[in-house]
Amino acid sequence: MALLPWHQEPLTRLHQLREQGRLSHAWLIDGPAGAGKLAFSKEVARWLFCAAPTQQGACGRCQDCHLFEVGSHPDWLLLEPEKKLLKVDQVRELIDFAQLSNQRGSKVLVLAPAEAMNLNAANALLKILEEPPPDTLLLLVSQHSAQLLPTLRSRCQRLSLSLPEPDAALRWLREQGVKDAEKLLAHAQGAPLKALAMAEDDTLAAQDAMLAQLDALLANSLTAVQAAKACEKFPLQTSIEYLLSICQALLRAVQAELTPPAEFAPLWERLRQSGAAATLPLLLHAYQQQAQAAYKVAQAPNNANALLMLEALFGDWVRLRERLRRAARFL
Repeated sequence: MALLPWHQEPLTRLHQLREQGRLSHAWLIDGPAGAGKLAFSKEVARWLFCAAPTQQGACGRCQDCHLFEVGSHPDWLLLEPEKKLLKVDQVRELIDFAQLSNQRGSKVLVLAPAEAMNLNAANALLKILEEPPPDTLLLLVSQHSAQLLPTLRSRCQRLSLSLPEPDAALRWLREQGVKDAEKLLAHAQGAPLKALAMAEDDTLAAQDAMLAQLDALLANSLTAVQAAKACEKFPLQTSIEYLLSICQALLRAVQAELTPPAEFAPLWERLRQSGAAATLPLLLHAYQQQAQAAYKVAQAPNNANALLMLEALFGDWVRLRERLRRAARFL
């Protein structure tokens, strides 16, 4: 992936610091999901490795650029989680790699996401932060930097990446050939890389399927088990995120007497037809808490059983329907 337009300014900042001899050995690259923190870190590495770099980044033509492009640059190391955790053995591997002689110039070592380190891994990393090898750049990529040990944060310079302005994000998505770019960007809360991933994963089709299951459950024409099986093929975290967004939109609508987004109109009408509007905020709030708890489980290191979790969440939706009906009988 070429340098993203909204990354040009922070890359220029690093370029200036390097020219001044003030480029720190360790950086915390943080920012919201979808801002492209890992993509930026890779571009920083490509730029540092490049034999003919410019202020706009790497040349893309030299031998170092080619080695990086094909994933075989000898001075590059990226550590990513194993089963959602960065473990101490991985960090020790990074330290051993850092202590080897550089083969083509500077080394670049990246941990992404850094908050995935367990306590032992984080403590092990302090060694290389306190005694950095020469010509070595360490990048900690993080979406939740507050979760890092204060001792780690204090030993890194911080570079925060922001999401681009909506118009710039839309323009970039359309340049990538993304259809329904505006709708996807809204679903991705302004994060263009997340919107691009959603387009590639056909997320809109998955969301349409989720909505259809919820509507059928409210109509009592489908069981929770059937709904779960229909949605099992979709990424679990994405499914739960969408269930949460639906619940939150409906909760805002009922609390503030607003019209929900058009895509949720069928669900909204079915819920209103229950005749128990006074009970709905409490039930939606309870469902939101259940979905949030499920999302935390889905993010945990142990692999969650997607089918069982979806059965539980759709079952909670069925129970919400039944509680509404019982409440309506007492009105």
